[in-house]
Amino acid sequence: MSRPVFLFDLDGTLLDTDADLAAAVNAARAALGLPALGVDAVRPHIGWGLGHLLRGTLPAAQHARLSAAREHFHAHYRAHLLDHSRPFADADAVVAALGPARCGLVTNKPGAFVDALIERLGWRFGVVVAGDTLAARKPDAAPLRHAAEALGAEPSTVTYVGDSEVDLEAAAAAGTAFAAVAWGRVAPRAPRVVERFAELLDAEARPC
Repeated sequence: MSRPVFLFDLDGTLLDTDADLAAAVNAARAALGLPALGVDAVRPHIGWGLGHLLRGTLPAAQHARLSAAREHFHAHYRAHLLDHSRPFADADAVVAALGPARCGLVTNKPGAFVDALIERLGWRFGVVVAGDTLAARKPDAAPLRHAAEALGAEPSTVTYVGDSEVDLEAAAAAGTAFAAVAWGRVAPRAPRVVERFAELLDAEARPC
């Protein structure tokens, strides 16, 4: 039996980035003359891509200034990628144990940020699909199918590990299995919940 292949989301799954993303959102808001938001107000908008994040955290009256907000967000986030962001427990270990042949990353985060983060964290993936790698991004099926193909796996033999609604929807669209991390907001609705990443390694002898 072939060994299972896993694809991972980044924000909220492998890496706790909420505080740094909220800080970048607030840098953009400050530049537009708006007060800061708490992390809890920003968190529900994370995972769908930067455009969604900014539209969700700016008043509708400010949406005409999204381009300026994006520039301020980019400038702040580039300089503060890992001020507060930390891998969740055992994330380093599971990425290293699976290795590039059986481990890929599929995220809606812009590629420039993804590349910088994984380089600084020392993570190696067999394929990385960022929010701007393809014409479509999650919840479209294309990113997961592209990643599975790059790893030489059929989507039906792959497990996608994520934390949010967009991850669950993307897995369903692509025909992959889905496992939610227990700390993710979609865990109560997920068909499988991972309490700790070591479970993925413990279950390698079983089909996913």
